[in-house]
Amino acid sequence: MLVYLVRHGEAVPAETDPLRPLSAKGQAEVEATAKQLLAEGAKVDEIWHSGKLRAKQTAEIIARVLNVSKVIEKKGLKPDDAVAPIADLIRKTDKNILIAGHMPFLGELADLLGKKVEGFESGGVVGISF
Repeated sequence: MLVYLVRHGEAVPAETDPLRPLSAKGQAEVEATAKQLLAEGAKVDEIWHSGKLRAKQTAEIIARVLNVSKVIEKKGLKPDDAVAPIADLIRKTDKNILIAGHMPFLGELADLLGKKVEGFESGGVVGISF
C-alpha cells in the first residue's frame, strides 16, 4: 500500500480572491507533479482532499492526469487538523491513497507515518510505502 501526499499548488492571495483558487503557476505545478507521477507508474485508487478550493483543484488535476475516478472530500484534512485520525484511516486501508492537502498538516502526517519531510514546496509530492 502506498500513500502519496501532495501539497496543493500555489494559490492566489486572499486579497485577490478569499477562496484562494490555484494560480496559473499553481495549476502548472500540479500538472507537472501529476505527469511525474504518471511517468513513474503511480497507481492511485482514491484521491482525498480537504474541500478547500486549492486542494480540490489540485485533486481534480491529478485525477484527470492519472485517470482516477474516486475523488473524495474528506473531513480532517484542513491545515491545522490533528493528523492521528487520518493516519489511522490510512493504516486500515489496502488502497493506494493520494492526499491533496496543506501545510502544516501534510508535514505532520508524513512525520507520524515515518517520513521526515523538509521543504515541502507547493505542488510537491512525497510517497510513503507500507
